Amino acid sequence: MNQLEDLQVKGQDVFLKYMLDESKRKKYYLDWKNDLPVLLNFQCKIDEFNLSDISDNELKNIWNKFYDLTIKFWVNVIFPELANYGSEKYFKEKLSHYILKEDDLRTAMEILTTPKRSSFFEKEEVELLGTYDFKKHQEKYFWLQNSYFGSKICSIDFFKERKKNLNVNLKTEIEQRIFLTRENKTKIIETYNLPKKIINISNAISECIEWQDERKGHLLLNIHYKDILLNEVARRFDYDKKYLTNFAFFEISKLFEGVDLKQEAELRKECMGIHFTDEINVLNNKEALEFWEEFVDKEVKEHLSEFKGTIASKGPNQITKGKVRVILDPFNIKHFNQGEILVTSMTSPEFVFIMKKASAIITDTGGLTCHAAILSREMKVPCIVGTKIATQVLKDGDLIEVDTRKGTVKKNNVLNQLI
Repeated sequence: MNQLEDLQVKGQDVFLKYMLDESKRKKYYLDWKNDLPVLLNFQCKIDEFNLSDISDNELKNIWNKFYDLTIKFWVNVIFPELANYGSEKYFKEKLSHYILKEDDLRTAMEILTTPKRSSFFEKEEVELLGTYDFKKHQEKYFWLQNSYFGSKICSIDFFKERKKNLNVNLKTEIEQRIFLTRENKTKIIETYNLPKKIINISNAISECIEWQDERKGHLLLNIHYKDILLNEVARRFDYDKKYLTNFAFFEISKLFEGVDLKQEAELRKECMGIHFTDEINVLNNKEALEFWEEFVDKEVKEHLSEFKGTIASKGPNQITKGKVRVILDPFNIKHFNQGEILVTSMTSPEFVFIMKKASAIITDTGGLTCHAAILSREMKVPCIVGTKIATQVLKDGDLIEVDTRKGTVKKNNVLNQLI
């Protein structure tokens, strides 16, 4: 938990220090790629252990080794993660000297920050289209529905059903989109005669986004192995595993030293938080809720009929009308109808299968480099992010109009009264 303004300031510092210079950026990326196989190989070894039969000391060593390698995994990849909090604002200020009209500036930023390669989800779909060896595909991508909430093993039938609904021309469409992305970037650069320093900023941002996406795929697999180990720790020390997910790696390690965490687990039963300053401050349920109150907009008018956000993706239509579906937990829904408008606080990888059905996407948080913005552009779905209040103003079933020319969301009050 941190104030957005603080993250933007620190994010800009990180962007300028670590990501803007191409040689530094490539060095950190290659360092990360070189370290990655060590973690991947160790995770594979976890499958070979019969965890219930090994000693406490052996399990402790495995847990601590996994912890150390996971931390090392994050050391370099945290740079683009933090940088993207501050890079957008910095880029807008620099680009505004060359593009004066606000609408043109928004369009240029959307194009110039778009990644130039396909996402790991798209790569999986292309591979799925090209194979009938579903068992082999499942063994490679069983982690696809994992999230920060936990892990879920996708079955062979899951992939068989998904293949039925995939566009047979998907590979060609992705290639065409990437080609057009490169063409549009060149067109913007030439139209406004953008100098090399501006091009370098846009390249740095789009490469940070690409690196983040690559990281997400590996992280979802990492979550699977963390869950395997955490299940055994919970069984062995008689804890409810879902409560142990509210503890950091280093705190779980204390169980092997005989530390009793049950009282603290009770304090974190509903939620917890981590406040990053010069130190890491772990917040229990009461403290986290008090801290969260600082972020809640208490002045949202109950009958507010129109609000604005940042245009992340214009989509094929400038105006999209549809019915709202508010989703805060993507795993706690019975269904999401094709063509509904997804409204949520933010999206993450577990939202992808819902996003594919949405006619538009609206979020409380985020900017041009957030998950919702990136994926909506890939999917050509209209998207407005950073509204701050969408999940408070809108409710399931509301009929609304999403205008990606102006960045506005407007309720259809007349029709809503008839529902």
